[in-house]
Amino acid sequence: MIIVVGHEKGGVGKSMLAVNLAWRIRQEGASVMLVDTDSTGTSSGWYAIRQAHGVEPQIPVIKAPDNPGPVIVDLAGKYDAVIIDVGARDYGKLGQLARVVDFWLAPTQVSQGDLDSTLGLHAAVRATDKFHKNGRVPFYVVLNRTPSGWNSSEDQDAREYLEELAPGIEILRTGLKDRKSWRDVGKTGKSLFELPRRDAVKAVEEFEDVYQEIVERLEAKAAVQ
Repeated sequence: MIIVVGHEKGGVGKSMLAVNLAWRIRQEGASVMLVDTDSTGTSSGWYAIRQAHGVEPQIPVIKAPDNPGPVIVDLAGKYDAVIIDVGARDYGKLGQLARVVDFWLAPTQVSQGDLDSTLGLHAAVRATDKFHKNGRVPFYVVLNRTPSGWNSSEDQDAREYLEELAPGIEILRTGLKDRKSWRDVGKTGKSLFELPRRDAVKAVEEFEDVYQEIVERLEAKAAVQ
């Protein structure tokens, strides 16, 4: 299984989603490889911190070459899940991965620039559908770092904007709020689930909902193939 966590825009929270997704899949007993294709090396940095602090279990991370497609396909034959953290505006890698991906998770924040960039990415991905093994790239948006205030309507406004301008775009039911726990993940080399529960309980609940929806969608697609 190949899962891409990717967007053409930087700063949308790709890397922290990728490392937590890798950790959560690992907890199911599956073998996982996290592939860092981003020149900023955020996932690789998280891995280095995790190693330095001796946090177990270790989640293997490798840096991908400039031509990652063949490497990813090879890894998919050796691991139950390959999670790829794709760098911003790396269109060559994005195009290669669109051909082989089993699930593409595109995190976006709710600012106008992020939403418009998401629309551009969605259009670019749809243009590669004919090259995908199943005829359509399984592309899903998750609203990330949305305002945590109980009375904020920005996440709903963002959904409506994306759906109006890109009919048929698929957006996960659950969004992820902007919480300190996500920043703690990057500092500690831990997953959300390994942070003190009192500090991370809301973030864990939200991420678990996202994870379960990913599983549901993967199972539904497998049932019709």
